[in-house]
Amino acid sequence: YVKAWLPVMVLSRDLCNLFNWGIRGMKVLSQVPVNVFIHVSALVITLTIFLCYGIAVGLGHVKAWLPMISDCAVLPPEKYPFRYGFVVEALLLAVETVIIYNANKAYSKSKTCLVLGVTGAFCIGVVGVVNEKECNPVHSTAAVIFFITYEAVMIIQTFYSQREPSVSSFALLIRQILTVYGGAALLAFIYFSTDWGKYSLYIAICEWSGTLSIVGYNWSYALDFNSYTIAEADETPSAEKTPIS
Repeated sequence: YVKAWLPVMVLSRDLCNLFNWGIRGMKVLSQVPVNVFIHVSALVITLTIFLCYGIAVGLGHVKAWLPMISDCAVLPPEKYPFRYGFVVEALLLAVETVIIYNANKAYSKSKTCLVLGVTGAFCIGVVGVVNEKECNPVHSTAAVIFFITYEAVMIIQTFYSQREPSVSSFALLIRQILTVYGGAALLAFIYFSTDWGKYSLYIAICEWSGTLSIVGYNWSYALDFNSYTIAEADETPSAEKTPIS
């Protein structure tokens, strides 16, 4: 267990270093359009997952229909891009959570989503650095916490989005659909987990569904901003933003 936790401690150190670097480079980061940053975050996690899936299937490490996403991070060479991709995504998600919180104070009325989002981001990093073969309890616990925290974020943010006039009807519709879809996937995952041998395929489907629903939900934030940079989004009241209809 001590050996399994070492990558987690390394991840914590690296994230702290990256955040320190990020603070020093905020003048540059502040000029990046918010929607571009969100697109990059969604692209990184999506490409990482499908790249590792393609490598694992191509080398015969997993079956094509349908492995758990985590099964695509056990053997080399696919475990290497998985690890690096998920650590990068952990940082991007944490920063994105802070950006969304600061830019949309009108419907982020509490720090609940901020805490849940950063916690979930850290957990997805743990999922990347500790695979199920190295220490399944640590890997699985982090994955479960990630799904629960982000489903909670989706529920809360969707509730506030309905009250926010700057949120386009299209973005709101996406959030409503993905919140229900992701919640259903999470509940189904919990039910099917009572018998992994019997329901392994359904569990994998639920995991893929839940993951992609979170990615899609986070991507929907890009629709709340037109050409605003991170600095402008932070300074401009939410109600004054022009949504993309």
